[in-house]
Amino acid sequence: MGFTLGIIPARGGSKGIPKKNIRLVAGKPLIAWTIEAALKSTALDAVILSTDDAEIAAVAQGYGLACDRLRPAALSDDTAKTIDVISYEIAEFEKARSLTIKNVVLLQPTAPLRTTADIDAAVGIYQSQKMLSLISVYDASSVHPSIMYVRDGEGLSLYEQGKAPVRRQDMPSVFVRNGAIYIADRDLILNDGKVMTDHPAFYEMPRERSVNVDELYDLELSDWLLGRTK
Repeated sequence: MGFTLGIIPARGGSKGIPKKNIRLVAGKPLIAWTIEAALKSTALDAVILSTDDAEIAAVAQGYGLACDRLRPAALSDDTAKTIDVISYEIAEFEKARSLTIKNVVLLQPTAPLRTTADIDAAVGIYQSQKMLSLISVYDASSVHPSIMYVRDGEGLSLYEQGKAPVRRQDMPSVFVRNGAIYIADRDLILNDGKVMTDHPAFYEMPRERSVNVDELYDLELSDWLLGRTK
């Protein structure tokens, strides 16, 4: 199936939640949950950390993931694109190892409830379906677009204007990308500058494991969800 590389991107300059990636969640730094899940995966041939922050690198080292170098400052400011970071790490990894990888599994540290089983299952689906990309999602049918509204002057209008009302049980399922797992073919990343195709394969995760830490509320929710499983 080719060499599969796991990449954990962790920038140091978080503004919404200072030092977000190393904030404690259920007794561990946020990033530790992703590191531990990735290192236990049998689907990943190697796992690397991509960071510009020496403190994050030191924390990762403590949880078994060494970081040989910090990425350039140009790939670490607010304007840096994830695709550029991944492309850089692919090139550096291949040069250092003298090999060509096949697939990249992007594991953002802001999804601490994603498990090793999730990673392995997602890679299995991706490989079996022979797709160029895969995303992890959760079912969001409880907030279906058919029952959503948008501002319209001082009032509201249905988001899906012109569509006849549909009974909830007749609505098709809708899914939301949860940011926990992205899998992409190396050439899709390097040649097309994408980690997702227009019609990716998908791996469905339950809502309670789909928290993506963006705000303090998400951090506190993750802390509670992870803490109750101890």
